[in-house]
Amino acid sequence: MTGSTLSAGSMKSSRSMKTSERVARELVNHIVDNDLAEGTKLPNEKQLVEVFEVGRTTLREALRLLETRGVITVRPGPGGGPIVRRPRGDDLREGLTLILQFSGGSLKDVLDARTALEPMMARLAAERITDEQLEELSASAARMREGSGDHDIFLAENQLFHAKIAEFTGSAVLRVFNDTLKSIADGAVVGVAYTARRRVAVAAAHEKVVEALRTRNPDAAAEAMHAHVCEAGEFWNRKYPELISRPVRWVQ
Repeated sequence: MTGSTLSAGSMKSSRSMKTSERVARELVNHIVDNDLAEGTKLPNEKQLVEVFEVGRTTLREALRLLETRGVITVRPGPGGGPIVRRPRGDDLREGLTLILQFSGGSLKDVLDARTALEPMMARLAAERITDEQLEELSASAARMREGSGDHDIFLAENQLFHAKIAEFTGSAVLRVFNDTLKSIADGAVVGVAYTARRRVAVAAAHEKVVEALRTRNPDAAAEAMHAHVCEAGEFWNRKYPELISRPVRWVQ
């Protein structure tokens, strides 16, 4: 293995944490500090027990914790063991969806959050976006308009456009939260159908956002995005009032 080797590290300095949690955190530190790629095989159970000087039950509890957090997968059988898996936005979606379900949150609550978040991202992107990134967004809007007769193309480009703006903010936090909120209130998943006329309207809105970003004017970019997401919200309210009032559920 390259980089720093596994060790008990700072385990003994932690006081209130369970031993299994300390082992889990040391393994996370090892994966991140060594920039281990997804699919990298970690030491087997026998080796990890020796490294951390813990029992098999404690180690397995630590591995289960990491597996539920999306940090590893555990392959059973001979030659198996813990394998690195990088956490994804979907992992946060699962947890947030459960929290919203227990809190009585609705899809409208999620849409309201996106209405507040996306103009802020457009504002930040206007300050940081490059010419190359602008062309990526422009090309996406063009593909959406040209493929307005194909619902699948529309959905793919809509997803890409908003994800790219989040990416172009340069903020990992905003990117993750945008992906998470959009996945919870994904129209394609919850049953929203977009007419050809509506798809053309969305393509036009994307073009306006691109032109505002091209000016590098944060206020103009935020205003164009705000108009776009508000229009989308009005469409959902008008066409799917029962849907947006539906409580968020872990399984839609």
